[in-house]
Formats: sequence, C-alpha cells, structure tokens
Amino acid sequence: MSSEGASDSLWTIGRVLTWSTTYLRDRGQTDSPRLDAEVLLAHSLKMTRIQLYTEFDKPLNAVEREPFKASLKRRSQGEPVAYITGTKEFMGFSFAVGPEVLIPRPDTEVLVESALNAVKRLEKPRILDVGTGSGCIALSLALKCPAAEVVAWDIDDAALNLARANATALGAIVSFACCDALAEDSWTALHPAAQTSHYDLIVSNPPYISPDERPSLSTSVINFEPSKALFAAPDGLLFYRALARLAPKLLKPNGLLMVEIGSSQAEAVANILTAAGWSNCVCSKDWERRDRVIQAEWCHE
Repeated sequence: MSSEGASDSLWTIGRVLTWSTTYLRDRGQTDSPRLDAEVLLAHSLKMTRIQLYTEFDKPLNAVEREPFKASLKRRSQGEPVAYITGTKEFMGFSFAVGPEVLIPRPDTEVLVESALNAVKRLEKPRILDVGTGSGCIALSLALKCPAAEVVAWDIDDAALNLARANATALGAIVSFACCDALAEDSWTALHPAAQTSHYDLIVSNPPYISPDERPSLSTSVINFEPSKALFAAPDGLLFYRALARLAPKLLKPNGLLMVEIGSSQAEAVANILTAAGWSNCVCSKDWERRDRVIQAEWCHE
C-alpha cells in the first residue's frame, strides 16, 4: 500500500479495503479477511464501519494510511484483531482487552444470559464469577442486573487490573479478589475473599481445552492468547472437578453453579457434577446449537 508510483488520491477507502482484504487472505491467518480489514481501518481512522461505506471514495493520504498498515501487518502475522484495537464487544458493552486475558467470545454470552435468567426472581442475588479475566461476565451481570452483588476472582494480578479498569470505564460495581480457584483454602472462611455470606449463583468460564487439542487451534489463539486461560491438563476437566468439589462451600442451599464447557464435554462435566452430589444438571446450547453451558443445583444443607 505504498504511494510510490501512485498519487494519494488513488488510495480511496474502497481501494484500501480491497487491497488489504486480498493481502490478509493471501497470508492465511484469518477466516474473515474483509471483516478484519474493515474493523482495523475503521479503528485506525476513528470511524465506524458504516462510515467506511458512506465515504467509500474518500482518498487517504500517506499519514492516514500508516497506522492502518502497521495494524494490518500485525493481523497478517496472526495477532487477534481485538488485541490490535484493544477492545472487544460483549453483551453490548465495550471491554478493554490485552494479551493478559482471553478475548471474550459470543458463545460466552449464553452463560451470561442463562445466569440472568436464573437470578431474575431474586430480589438481591449474590453472584461469584470464578476466573474473571477481562471481567466480561461479572461486569455484564452487574450492569444487566443492578440489584445483584457481584464478586469476581482471578489468580492473575494483571487480569484483575484490567478487569478493574473495565469496571471503572463501564460504571459497574463489582468486588475483585486475587484467588486460586483450585486451592481449597480460597473457598474457606479462613480466606479473606471467602469471609462473606454465601452465593446464590457461581459462574465460571474456566480453562477447558486439553493440551492434546493444541494442534487443532489457530495460530491466533496458540501464539497470542494466554495459555493458562485456555488449557487444563491433563484432559480439560481439571477445573470442573475442582468446582464440583469446592463450590458448595460458598453456595447457599439450592444455589446454582453455571459453567461454560467445550462443545464435546457436556456428558463428562455432567457426570463429574452428579458424582459429586449435584442435582438437576441442564445443558444449554450456543447460537450454533453446540453444547455450551452446564447448570447444576446444590440441594444439600
């Protein structure tokens, strides 16, 4: 996209999009080259994607093109669009994201919608989000259900700092704590984060990919997103076993646990929960009709 041998007037928004779409497609790092080009150009020009088309014939000078060229190169090397722009939309809200956290996926909105439906009958529900990352689940619940008291845990300080920044930017009221969800003492009254009344609902989108599945993942995921937010050795089920055993310590009687799962894990996760004493396991599907969320109830005192 050099201006060498061509005047700036030839590099219209439309031509830049056509050229950059071909450039990304040829490098094979994305399944959506046109969409990625549009998002990156709109971000670079501080425009909306719609504005790109209403100003399709507008020439872009070399100064305007330079930041976009840098973004385009990063995307051609596999870096996710959300890390390049620094933002990702989730549940209608804009979340700051970076390589310290997993990029929010539309599939996870099913978990949030299921949680909102479960607590809508409660006057002041108490919700715990385990492994909050960017805060997208906890903050969306707090914003969509202002009466809720929401607490969010993560083991990573950098992730918690980003989640807190997102809470400030969005005006969401959430309490954050640095906790290891796999450690039993995180769930006991001896731990500062657990010195509180019990919860009506515990939600989590834990790491659930088996290390054996690594070769099937895209370069964008393997090389750029945090491994500790993706993989759970040895079989992807580590966190479900821990939550099945430990979550009851902080749940009210008849409290609920909701977890996101891999699309092939519904039976395994339901069996783990049932064996640990959970009841009424229900599976919800995502927008592509794949198993995505398991809900279970703790009916013991």
